[in-house]
Amino acid sequence: MSQLFFRRLLYPLPLWLFALSAFADKPEFGTHDVATVFFIDKSDDHNRVDYGLRLDAACRPVGEEAFFPYWREFEDAPPVRTHALGWWEYTAYGVTDQGPTAVPGEYRVKLKRLPRPIVIVISRTQGGRCATVARSLVAGVADAEVTSAFAKLRTAIHTVEYVEIHARNPHTGAILSERLTN
Repeated sequence: MSQLFFRRLLYPLPLWLFALSAFADKPEFGTHDVATVFFIDKSDDHNRVDYGLRLDAACRPVGEEAFFPYWREFEDAPPVRTHALGWWEYTAYGVTDQGPTAVPGEYRVKLKRLPRPIVIVISRTQGGRCATVARSLVAGVADAEVTSAFAKLRTAIHTVEYVEIHARNPHTGAILSERLTN
C-alpha cells in the first residue's frame, strides 16, 4: 500500500493516541549512568525534563546518543514517574548535537532551544562512581557549572517567553543566574 494511504488512515486519529507510546517508554539506567546531569523546570507545572548520560564501567559515554532527555513527573506524586519525551516535545527539549571533545573526559552537547553549547566533564568519585559537571557560559563566567534551567512558557500560544540558566561559579562558589530571551 502507498504511503499516502497510511497518511490518510492515520490523519484522523487523535494525537493523544501517539502520545500514549511515550508514557510506556520508561528510561532504563545502567549501573554507571548519570541519571541527571542537569534539568529544565517549566512554569506550567511541577514536572521537569532531566538530561541523563549513559556511561560504561570506565565512565566513557556509550553510543552516539549517550546524552538524552526524559520527563520526571512530580505532579500527583509519590511516586515520581519517569518516561521518554513525546516526539513533539523534542522540538523544545531535544538535543541537536553531541559527542566527545578532543579533551579526554569531556562530552559536548547542544540543545535545540538553548543557544549555548554545554561541555560535560566526566570523572570518577572517590567511591568509584561516575560523576558529571555541566559547564557553559553563564553570566559572563565561561566555565560556570550548570545545575538547571527554568523555562517561562506563554501558555496561550505555547512558546517560550524566556529561559533562565542557573549555575555556580567554580572559582568563588557564587550562585549565577542569567535570563535569555528570544
